[in-house]
Amino acid sequence: MKKSCEIIGLTVVSIQEGKELGTVNQLVIDAAAGRVAALLIDDGKWYLGAKALPFSAISGLGEYAVTINTEADIMSVTPSSTFDNLLFQNANVVGALALTRVGNISGTVAEIVIDADGKIVECLIEEAGETRSLSAQRVITYGKDVLIISAENELQPVRLETVSSAPSPVFDALTPISEETVQNLEVDQEPVEPAQETDDLAKMFEEKQRKYLLGKTSSRRIEAESGVVVIEQGEEITEAVLQKAKLAGKFVELSMSIS
Repeated sequence: MKKSCEIIGLTVVSIQEGKELGTVNQLVIDAAAGRVAALLIDDGKWYLGAKALPFSAISGLGEYAVTINTEADIMSVTPSSTFDNLLFQNANVVGALALTRVGNISGTVAEIVIDADGKIVECLIEEAGETRSLSAQRVITYGKDVLIISAENELQPVRLETVSSAPSPVFDALTPISEETVQNLEVDQEPVEPAQETDDLAKMFEEKQRKYLLGKTSSRRIEAESGVVVIEQGEEITEAVLQKAKLAGKFVELSMSIS
């Protein structure tokens, strides 16, 4: 098991060529699968485009280095490729707000823990200066800005390939079943769409956050990864600032930097 911070910065070493190929710059997360799909590699040749190492190609994940069989395992990230799409989604998980299905904030994701296959098995949640463990089994959706989780006393919904018919009520063995009861059992039920429910919760939360942030002032300067200033320290938060923060992936950071 490793935390993301224990992987980022590791040197990538090729076993066959016996050389260092760069360092791990970022984890590429497949939010739908709840796993790390690849490692983004910084080889110092940024002008040649981004490079990604599929997690399945890793031979070893140690304290000092990530080992792979051959340099050829590292791939260029081409437009519209799987890794390019995942990078565009930018679901880093770390830094996201943990939100329950009913809309209550449970804290912020400080770290993720992954197993040897890249599967996220645990999230470390920070709230009010305390850190607690959250099992990945309670995660419903890994979003870009929000992690949707089930409540502690709520069972995680299970998605089945085939949906069975609604269970029949239990009748006393001596009680005859009327024709009316039989007809009632044949009434169709509305399908449940958990994904749509999750989307609605996320949108509701974002709208509440926007209303809360409007008119507040930023406690510090926030910049996009490109260096573009999202907001200056002491500047008022407006709709334009919120839009810039959302596009730059800095909405959560802005939410935590108000005065």
